[in-house]
Amino acid sequence: MKIKRISTQKKNSERFNIYVERDGKEEYAFAVDVDILIKYNLQRDKELDDDFVKEVLTAEEQQKAYRLSLNHLSYRMRATSEVVTYLTEKETPEHAIKHAIERLTEQRYLDDHQFALAYTATKKATTPQGPGKIRRDLEALKIPKTAIDEAIMTFTDEEAYKKILKFLRQKQKELQRRSVRELTQKLQMTLMQRGFSTDLIKAGIEEVFLAEEGDEEEQAALYQARKYYPKYRQLEPFEREQKVKQALVRKGFPYGLAAQVLEQVKEEETE
Repeated sequence: MKIKRISTQKKNSERFNIYVERDGKEEYAFAVDVDILIKYNLQRDKELDDDFVKEVLTAEEQQKAYRLSLNHLSYRMRATSEVVTYLTEKETPEHAIKHAIERLTEQRYLDDHQFALAYTATKKATTPQGPGKIRRDLEALKIPKTAIDEAIMTFTDEEAYKKILKFLRQKQKELQRRSVRELTQKLQMTLMQRGFSTDLIKAGIEEVFLAEEGDEEEQAALYQARKYYPKYRQLEPFEREQKVKQALVRKGFPYGLAAQVLEQVKEEETE
């Protein structure tokens, strides 16, 4: 068979429909990218055999995968695994995915080392995440360990500690309603989930909270006692006091402090 006619697709001027003559009649055969058209010198009256057509269609699948990848990369930098996932979801043949990844890597459109560095810099500058969370994200994206290690080294302990202190100081006002123990346990868990090291978190908590623990914790305990004491007014005096103390201890306040502020609340009620 031979090529009878070549026409440009209406919706994409870089793709061409190939029509062949078979048994004296013209029929649609396949479509190709402009690069494939040029590479294989497809033109009118060119004779085609089955092996040649198979080779052209294989190259076309590879070119399509490459084009899809370029479009996907045009929106933002991506890890190699993200492009593989995208092409797989597009039901791209495995050989075409492999070819596209090799070509994109050779052309430096894909570079997991540079991606890891850029990802870390962006997350460090725009999110509250710490090094541990960023490392987990990069591991999930199948970035090589050497690239991850190099990227995480750019997130220094000093930078991480500044983020921790900023977060903790923003939460200091919650001491008006919570015990130091309850609040710091909650904040420590949040910071660990964000990927900061335990040592830096503990140092930050000591700097921000423990030096100011006394007066603020007493005020927080008093706030809670004033809330709980009226709640149990229907109980007998002894049972009422026990309930309030137990509630304060569960909130993380020392028993002695709970008893102290309870006496103050009782005095306020009798005034």
